[in-house]
Amino acid sequence: MAEVKDVEEKLNGADTVVTLSPEHQKAVVWKMDMHILPWSAWLYLLNYLDRTNMGSVKIANKDIKADVLTELGLTDQDWQLAISVFFIGYVLFEIPANLMIKRVGPARWLSRIMVTWGICATCLCFCHNLISLCMCRLFLGIAEAGYFPGMMFFFSVWYTQREFAIRCSIFYCSANLAGAFGGLLAYAISYMNGVGGWAGWRWIFFFEGAPSIICGVLTWFILPNYPHTVSWLTEEEKQWAEQRVGPSAPSAHAKHFELEEMLVVLKDPHSYILSALYLADVIAAYAFTFWLPTIINNMGFSSTNALLLSVPPWVSAWFFALAVTYNSDRTQERVWHLVAVESIFLLSLIMFAVIPPGGSNTGALYFACFLACCGSATFIPLVWAWRTGTVSGTTGNAVATGLMNSFGNIGGAVSTFMFRSDWAPRYIPAFAICAGLSVLCISLVLLEDTWQKRIKARKAATLAAASA
Repeated sequence: MAEVKDVEEKLNGADTVVTLSPEHQKAVVWKMDMHILPWSAWLYLLNYLDRTNMGSVKIANKDIKADVLTELGLTDQDWQLAISVFFIGYVLFEIPANLMIKRVGPARWLSRIMVTWGICATCLCFCHNLISLCMCRLFLGIAEAGYFPGMMFFFSVWYTQREFAIRCSIFYCSANLAGAFGGLLAYAISYMNGVGGWAGWRWIFFFEGAPSIICGVLTWFILPNYPHTVSWLTEEEKQWAEQRVGPSAPSAHAKHFELEEMLVVLKDPHSYILSALYLADVIAAYAFTFWLPTIINNMGFSSTNALLLSVPPWVSAWFFALAVTYNSDRTQERVWHLVAVESIFLLSLIMFAVIPPGGSNTGALYFACFLACCGSATFIPLVWAWRTGTVSGTTGNAVATGLMNSFGNIGGAVSTFMFRSDWAPRYIPAFAICAGLSVLCISLVLLEDTWQKRIKARKAATLAAASA
């Protein structure tokens, strides 16, 4: 039973504060999880499937010359351009889209994003040349802008920092399942080659895009907006749910836009260090994600087997990421978890660069695929948990998450040009560049952590001197 008494955090100046018994708190958080996490994870699986299926589509039916490059008369450079234009629209509309989520409401705005991106993703199956392919990818990026940082904003409304990393991991790790499921699905759909006069790659785009439209409509009714708007919490539980995240978290009761909060984020040098380290990781991680089927294909496996062999690394990454982020939440430690998983990713990139393919080396290179998936997939939820814990306010949160994700998607655009055809089949320069970026990422994580600790130490010294 709830009782009213003093607690550490108050809700937007409310006169009374509510606490629940530990058992009641766990029951409420469990209800939140059941209404938020399964559907959110499913939506991100669809999102990542539509965004990154270009890797699987590229090699589908390649052995029988019925692949997309052959049918549309494209080169590897054309394909890289088609991938990269997605990020132009995404970056330009990221922050404006994220500011709209507060005005419209999370469920409605995310529903709009899903329906429009599903339409654009499905339209890829009708492309007949490079121009139509690039236009669909450009509008896909515009339609999808604001989705990932919007979900980070949404989670900040419902969850405390102590709960954030594991929930973010459950959400983000559905992308790992998308990497696994996408390869398996593409493999199965590729056998529809010739059905209805369509090549297999067209069917892949259709069957991976159309479900997003349907689920986008359902999101309007399934995903909750804010604690005070849902019917499955009592009045006491609603107030407790909003109080517990603290005054620095996004709130439905805040103004739609606070210029001061936005300027604080944009003037803060830490915003750009965090965005830069995210950019460095994402360039390398996206490059690997887009080219994993091709990397496995170049180990000597057929295109169909390469699609199947891309599944196990992503499945293992799902379990690994959940274990690491659970431990990060349990210990409330972010920095060394980030350094550890990025170091695993770095090790895999070095292995790709120095180990030649073929013979007995194939096993080692395939093992490197597991390391790369585990390291790159785990870094993302950890860094977002770190970032959302360093910003306050509704507008500030929206701008900070939008800014960092914009930097990340610039990395996505750059990453598509990392694996040049004249560097095939080993792509040594590409892996060397990615390894360098991984080292830069680790260095920036340590720099930011050292800087933040010094600031806290100065503040503590100032307070101690003032109270002496």
